[in-house]
Amino acid sequence: MKNDKILNYMIAFLLALIAFNWLFPTQKDTKQQTQTWIIFKVSSTDYTIPNSPILEIDNNAPDKLTFNTCKNITIYKDSLKVENLPKTFCKDVDIAKNSKATLDVSSISKLFSGTWQFSFKLNVWNKEYSTLFNISEKWFFNNFFSTIFYAPVYNLFVFLISFLPWHNLWLAIILVTLIIRLLILVPQHHILMNSKKMQSIQPKIKEIQTKYKWDQSKIWMELLELYKKEKVNPMWSCLPLLIQFPLLIVLYWVISGITNSANYFYLYWPLQSFDTSKINANFLWLDLIKQEWKSWIILAIIIWLAQFVQIKASLTIHKTTKTKQWEIIKKDEIVDNPVSEFMPDPNVMNAFMLWWMPIMLAFTAYFMPSGVWIYWLIWTLFTLAQQVVVNKITKK
Repeated sequence: MKNDKILNYMIAFLLALIAFNWLFPTQKDTKQQTQTWIIFKVSSTDYTIPNSPILEIDNNAPDKLTFNTCKNITIYKDSLKVENLPKTFCKDVDIAKNSKATLDVSSISKLFSGTWQFSFKLNVWNKEYSTLFNISEKWFFNNFFSTIFYAPVYNLFVFLISFLPWHNLWLAIILVTLIIRLLILVPQHHILMNSKKMQSIQPKIKEIQTKYKWDQSKIWMELLELYKKEKVNPMWSCLPLLIQFPLLIVLYWVISGITNSANYFYLYWPLQSFDTSKINANFLWLDLIKQEWKSWIILAIIIWLAQFVQIKASLTIHKTTKTKQWEIIKKDEIVDNPVSEFMPDPNVMNAFMLWWMPIMLAFTAYFMPSGVWIYWLIWTLFTLAQQVVVNKITKK
């Protein structure tokens, strides 16, 4: 009997709960759904100069969203409303239901050239959606690199492109390469001459290594005397790479972002009126600021061939005649030779430079924009021409 009363109480409670929900339905789900119909957000809350924010609008409503970027969006910079937005920013935007779009802020990129806090407010369907982000300074080393290296090269490109027909990027790359090569023409000539002399004295170096093979300190003293007598410096052979790779890094960043509106921050005052969006980055079938497999295959083959010919022209091959006596001496020397642990084999180094270096460069071409490798190709051809001149001088 007692159990029947408990069961009746439970049934009465459930019926009362159902009746209450039917008479007073909750609005929680509907309200939450309404709030999430429009999502106005920024990809990051902190940007560094001169990066522009990436603003996204998600339309989860059952209807298409239509608004005007000037009429429906209000921008505040450090709590002050930004007035007189450029007409190029004023556009009608349509976002289909259950889709998203990215707001184009390239036309107002000048706003983000200082350290401020920004607030973007979107007013649609009688509701306001807002998002906040900060613009901060770069780190010291990033700022130093940008000021000393990136900005001068970028402005040189913009200066040349502004005068070139159709604002062609590929012509600017060729001109920049030639300008850089002319600036380092004399140092590069000395480097190539030094490299050629170093190869020509390899038999003398081998003779010293063989003669004093049990006295390492004597080898170094004799080599220093030989370098002084021949007026060569073995460290100069590394200078081409020390010159090339910093330039390659700078050119990679400049070319890959040449049309980015955020680069307005780096433009010098006389060039600030130039519209970087007018830059023509196309050359034949290539897009010079993109990484494409078709351009990689073609450029990799061309670069490999050019680099192979250039390195081969820079090497000096010493011909040796082998006799039985020579083979016996060579066989005796190869046993327990302490010099081999310290002195790299010139033949191995030459083989590496001749075969593997071009292959490595060709493989690396896949990870960089096509424009960077047009620069490298022109650089290699210029070096090849200079190497031919050096070879003729050293033969005399």
